[in-house]
Amino acid sequence: MINRSAGIGDNTAPFSPAVQTDVVDAIADWCEALHGSLPLQEAFAHFAIGLGAEAGMLVRTHVSDFRPVRVAMWDRRADNTIAPLRTSFADSFFGPAIARPKVASIWLASDHNDDPSHHPDPALESWQERRSLSEFVVLALTGGGVTRDHIELHFQTPLSPEKLATLNSVLPPMARTWASRQVGLVTRSVVNHRTVTELPRPSRPKPALLGPANPAGLSRAEFRVCILLARGLSVVGVASELAVSDSTVRSHLRNVYAKTETSNLAELVYNLVTSAAEPVPSDPRCA
Repeated sequence: MINRSAGIGDNTAPFSPAVQTDVVDAIADWCEALHGSLPLQEAFAHFAIGLGAEAGMLVRTHVSDFRPVRVAMWDRRADNTIAPLRTSFADSFFGPAIARPKVASIWLASDHNDDPSHHPDPALESWQERRSLSEFVVLALTGGGVTRDHIELHFQTPLSPEKLATLNSVLPPMARTWASRQVGLVTRSVVNHRTVTELPRPSRPKPALLGPANPAGLSRAEFRVCILLARGLSVVGVASELAVSDSTVRSHLRNVYAKTETSNLAELVYNLVTSAAEPVPSDPRCA
């Protein structure tokens, strides 16, 4: 898979002339946030705005099951669009290649347009079309061990050489400061983010994810996985029931997370069992 490395070990590379004052200020805010002097959500929003992104997300992914957790999120049109950014697309688009990326590497979706071995992510394509977006970028903050931390950014147009040079300049120091961040920062940010974004909303019936209409557009295999999860089976149990590998189930789950706009297994199962009252089919082979 193609990716662009920012070269975290190179301390001699100067900032690109394309780096504007607002980006430099955003990096200063980033450093302050990582030491607890500023809310991380505020610093992340400043960074995304400075780069001209339309939306972005700071994500921690549990590598064992590709479970993404939103640490911070910003969307320029969150209040006036029917398709706000809600989910991580990194694993569903780049697949296993990004599970343990090089620290401070830059991953551009546009690099894969002409790659015959790459399969497009229909959920990302659908969301980009609804928002008139054309570029998706992942910035690796860590290389991935038990967890991987990265930034996802969405742009209306492909990145110019100047903007890419800017990212190559600022990402290594961002990754270094991320590695030395204040203890407990991610946990606090996740809790604060959920407090802000998951306030109770006026109740309205949810479409039945496992109903005949199949509103999320799940494939037959994905539908079967969801049926078994809704019946209380674990990932291992689903794999055993369907006679497939655990990795195959996790691959289906990455796609299901994107299509159902959920960020982890617990959230998905909750939505499966609480969406509008359609009985869960008893036999997934009949789905």
